[in-house]
Order: sequence, then structure tokens, then C-alpha cells
Amino acid sequence: MRKMQKSLTVLLSLILLLSLVSPAAAADKVNPFAPPAPEHVSVRWMETNDSPTSCSFSYSVPTVMSDFQKAFDDAEDKEAFLAPYGLDDAWFTLQIDWALDDVNDPVSGWHYNKYWDGDSYHGLGKDSEGKLHYSEWDYVDCGIGNITETVNDVWILRGVPNDDRLNGNPETGLIGVKDQLRPDQFTYDYENEALYIDFTKHTVYVRARFVFVARKTGVEGEQYYFSPWSETASCGKDAASYTVIKPGDIAAPEITDLHMTDKEFNGNPVVAFTLTVPDALAKMGVDASAHGGYIYIETEARVKGDTEWVNMSNTDRDIKPGEMECALLSLLSDEHPSIDKNTPIELRCRYRCDQEGVDEDVFSEYSKVLTFETTEIGNDLLPTPTAGADAEEPNSTTENKKDDKCPICHFCPQPLGLCIFIWLLIIIVIVVIVIVIIKATKKDKDQKENK
Repeated sequence: MRKMQKSLTVLLSLILLLSLVSPAAAADKVNPFAPPAPEHVSVRWMETNDSPTSCSFSYSVPTVMSDFQKAFDDAEDKEAFLAPYGLDDAWFTLQIDWALDDVNDPVSGWHYNKYWDGDSYHGLGKDSEGKLHYSEWDYVDCGIGNITETVNDVWILRGVPNDDRLNGNPETGLIGVKDQLRPDQFTYDYENEALYIDFTKHTVYVRARFVFVARKTGVEGEQYYFSPWSETASCGKDAASYTVIKPGDIAAPEITDLHMTDKEFNGNPVVAFTLTVPDALAKMGVDASAHGGYIYIETEARVKGDTEWVNMSNTDRDIKPGEMECALLSLLSDEHPSIDKNTPIELRCRYRCDQEGVDEDVFSEYSKVLTFETTEIGNDLLPTPTAGADAEEPNSTTENKKDDKCPICHFCPQPLGLCIFIWLLIIIVIVVIVIVIIKATKKDKDQKENK
């Protein structure tokens, strides 16, 4: 009987523990050990702006990498965040490979070699003795400007002076750039120390891959995990020309989950919404960036009932998947010197694209309008109170109410994060277990009294 009671107690404990597990905690983790390739790449010769050979290379960061990096950046305890992966430290970097005219040429083709895969103790591009196996134009550890943003860019193939960078150094292993080019592919002005390539006669090809650098718990040195190589971008003689983005090419922003945050800007509230970045937009953003342009997001808001929209300053503009923040201070005006708590506010967004050599910017259509009720906005206000016994939560938007519905029954408020029917099931199980225990105890007692 005691064994039965103990088993029932253990079962009851397991049920209660399972009921307290957050659904988010049960979600699959992103696997940073298998980074995807850069989804879109683009390159443009900068027409002697910077150096005679400089090119602008742009690439997109996959959302899964952005999400992992943002979660890591936001984690208060970095060690605890990395512990489930068996890591003490980790970061992403980028490798960029290039070729001139023929990617398979033994001299000027792709310059990747096995040493780009790295040595645990000496790093990427080096052998076990620390000797280099790359040139000034081989980007074995380029870094990434901002992983949380969709589009990043870097200048490559920049001018080299008449030193080891041009000529190489056998002692250090540095490869000279001139040794990666055929004599008929370049000229060098020794007086001005400038290397020239005629891009009307030659074509540059570029590809890239991500590297996840991991320091594993209990393992010495660094471990490297590589994405596949990207598609190949090109500029010069045989490259396709850039297609200018025109009105109607950019779809309206996809925004959801508009909500108040616990942040403030100049003592006034900050809201946030979630931006979804479709693949087509990422590709246009990469192409525009490489060719001297820029696609960013504009956010407008207004007090519901007003006719005029207000362009919101102090708001996230760079395209990135996930949460975008918008300070509400710009809503204050002569017409609205202050805005009462629970006043309905409307918000919408559109993309704006400026392009080099194009006089007028290109705009997308506006997103759908999201509505929410704000906390108080004013120039001389006390800080917004934090949620407590007497603090009122701002009302959710219609969008939020829809998103907050229980995924199981679609109507309950999900007390403590679980569907009410799951709670009912847990209660029923507990009641059944208690009844079984009581009956078993009573039966055991009756048997003892009858002996």
C-alpha cells in the first residue's frame, strides 16, 4: 500500500511540474552550429571612390541567426544562455572569397584553401604553426556589422600599398595580392602605390559564408562551424547590370503585435511592433545597398480621429526581423500638448528606398493600421508606473487580443500560460488520485480492523 501511495505521489508531482513548464521553454532551440548561407549577395565596383579597385559587397543575414544573436544580446545571464549548448562563449563571423574572370583559374580563381577552415589555437586562415595562408584581399575573418539587421555591407578589394600586402611575405606566410592575379589582369602605379583593374575588360566574382566560432565547455581552443557558400555575385564586364527599384516593386510592410513596452524616451512611453522581413525585400535591400542605395522603414502615428499622420522620430528604421521600437514623444503638438492615458492611437508603416543616381525616392504602400491605447504622454509627466497592485495595464489592441487567444480552445485567457481545459484536466486527475488514495487508505484500515 505504501508503495502505491508513493507512486501516486510521484505521479502527482510530475503532473504539477509539467503544468508549470512554459510552452516557450519546450520550443526547439535554434541550432547555431549549422548556420545557413548568406541568402542574398551583391557587389558593385565603386568607380574609384575610395581606391581604384574598391568594391561594395552586401549580403543578407538569415532570420534564424538574427533571432539567436538578439536572444543572446538580451540575455541577462550569458553563461546560462549558452549552457544548454555546452558553450562558454560564441560568436559569428564572415568569410569572403573572390576571383577574377574565371573562378576555376589556378591563379586568379577562388582563393579559398583548407587553412580558411582554421586552426583551433591560431585561428582562421592559419596553420598549426600560426603561419598565414591568405592575402590582403582574402577575408577569412571579416566580422559582421550587425547580425540583428537584415542587410549588411563591407568594402572589399581595396587598394594595396607597395609592401607585404602587394608582394607577400614568405616568413609570415602572407600572400601578395599581385600573386593572385595574372599579369594581364592588372597594372600597378608604383609612384602612387595604386593597383588598377579595368572593369570594362574584367569581371570580379564574390561569394561568402558564415562561420560560427564556439568555445566549448571543457575543450581547449576554438571550434569552427561553416555555412555553405552563398550564390556568386559579380561586377564588371560580364556582370548583369543593376535593375533600379521602381514604384510598385516593394510590398507594404508586414507588421503585427503592436504593444506598449516598459521603456521610456524622455519620460514618455515607447511602443513596439513585430516586423516580418520577406525574402523579396531582403534581396532588394541587398542589391540597393551594394549599389549605393538604402531601404528603410518609416513609421507614422496619430491620435485616433485626427486626419493628419505624424512621422515618428526616435524610431527604429533599419530593416530587421522581430521587434521594432517607436517612441511616442513626436505625437505631442500644439493640438495635443498632452495625451491622456487610454487614448486610442493608430500606427502604420511604409518602406522608403533611395537609390544612387535616381532623383525621386520609391515608397511602398502603407501597412495595415494597428491601434492601441497608450499610457499618458506629456512634457512634464512623472515616469510611467510599473505594473503592480494598483497599476492598470494598457488595453491591448484588437491585433494583440487576437494574437493572445489560446492556441488550443481559441477563447480562454490562458491562466498562468496554460489553456483552461488543461487546468481542468489537471484538477480532475488530482481529484481522481486523491479519491483513489482515500479509498485505498480506507480499505487498508478496514482490513486491519477485521484482523
